[in-house]
Amino acid sequence: MLSAVMVVEGLLRAPDSEQHLDTGWRLYQALAKNSRLYLLSHEWTEQENALWLQKRHLTGHLAYLHATDPGPEGRLDALERIRSWHISLVLESDLACAAAEMEAGWDVGFFSHVFPGGRTWRGAGIGAWDEITGAIERRENTRLAKEKP
Repeated sequence: MLSAVMVVEGLLRAPDSEQHLDTGWRLYQALAKNSRLYLLSHEWTEQENALWLQKRHLTGHLAYLHATDPGPEGRLDALERIRSWHISLVLESDLACAAAEMEAGWDVGFFSHVFPGGRTWRGAGIGAWDEITGAIERRENTRLAKEKP
């Protein structure tokens, strides 16, 4: 069975807002029914998230993780605390965090949500995309080096 961590901000809820994101809401519903789902957030406390989720009938996840920092270090610290849970996939909405997570050995699914006006949240640009593609290439090179006889 798949074990997944879903980052709340930018995937399930619009950053700095109480607005839920429809695609993330549907993804949550599917994952909660068919996997072991955990949520990770840096903006709100566990109690604040629990109330927001309960109001939207999103109660199928198993646990909540709090990242003390919104950047890669905070995400990696939170994920490292649960490494023994054998997480199969981290669903991420921040390119820099996704690149750092891949570098640390996590399998990452990246989600980008376009808001009205055509902008993505946090304004992820080419530099951030280069980070993630670089992380993918380095990870693949490491894997191939280990497979050499």
